[in-house]
Amino acid sequence: MKGISHTVSPAGAAMVVVAALACTARGAPQPDMLRDVRTPLERMADSTERLVRSAAQTSDSAVVWAGLTTTDTVLSDLRARLLTTRDAVERASNRLVQAAQQGEKVRLAIIAQTRGSRQADDYEHYWMLGREKLTLARAYSAEAVASADSALGCPQAACAASRTRLLNTQVNSASGATREAESLVRVAMRFVY
Repeated sequence: MKGISHTVSPAGAAMVVVAALACTARGAPQPDMLRDVRTPLERMADSTERLVRSAAQTSDSAVVWAGLTTTDTVLSDLRARLLTTRDAVERASNRLVQAAQQGEKVRLAIIAQTRGSRQADDYEHYWMLGREKLTLARAYSAEAVASADSALGCPQAACAASRTRLLNTQVNSASGATREAESLVRVAMRFVY
């Protein structure tokens, strides 16, 4: 209390102690805004949606980096941008894998809870469309990573630059499929609530 006594009166310090004790007491009421009222299924649906959104943003970043690789003529600069592009594509692809796994868990839970209902049918319809786009985006991403690796193996800038054009096309395709998947997954997840 010696350090506090210079800035807080004894009555003020006592009020702080009482308030602290009240907050830590069992059964202390929590403000409604701190409680998560979502069900575990709703939390998983939100998490799936966030994963796809994050993958789309990372994929968009890869598009920018892939575009920059097409303008480089110095091998060291080209390799640095290729590595950045490759890393972004790989991170986006990993998030898509996680989103597909979680979305499947949500699908199975919805089917178990609401078998034969309109909600289950609508979720499954949009989830299947979204999952197809997730799979397509992952395929384009795998091709882009292979193209980046191929370009990184080139000993000369001209060789690497020629391979970056294919990389740029594949990254753009992956990003487009990811954005389409994001829209479909968002619609599917609305049927969880």
